[in-house]
Amino acid sequence: MVARAALALMLLTMLLGGCGLVAEKAPQPTAGPTAMPLTADTVAMVRTAVAAAKVKAPKPDGRDGYTRFARSVYVAAVEPKWSVAATTEVALAQAKAGNVAAREYLTIMVYDIQLLSVMEGVSLSAEDWRAVYVGSGLMSDGVFTGYVALSHGGKVMP
Repeated sequence: MVARAALALMLLTMLLGGCGLVAEKAPQPTAGPTAMPLTADTVAMVRTAVAAAKVKAPKPDGRDGYTRFARSVYVAAVEPKWSVAATTEVALAQAKAGNVAAREYLTIMVYDIQLLSVMEGVSLSAEDWRAVYVGSGLMSDGVFTGYVALSHGGKVMP
């Protein structure tokens, strides 16, 4: 009788997920990538990676083409090790405070694609640029809104 009770208890324990001693721990949530440190070395690494990717990338055309181009050239130069959107947000804040590396990062990641569009004779509206920057992952929507406000004030130009 005792053996049956022990067997029933063991089966019941197994059916209900096992005992606490052998149960698997719940996976701990992992933090996503963080902002890249804005140093001369990391910005130089980004500049080199972007330059190499631009050589291989097809010429962008129109809003969707520029979004794909931004994703494959600029975003790919930083991710998956760091978050591009988080880095751009930090760079905008640090550039306002005079950080040279932050300004260089913005020149590479934000202004370069605008210069490219001008040189190619492609005119994109503010909503097109929102689609490019946010759609590619270069900026979050909130950062883009702040960037536009700063741009109109002439405060983030390199």
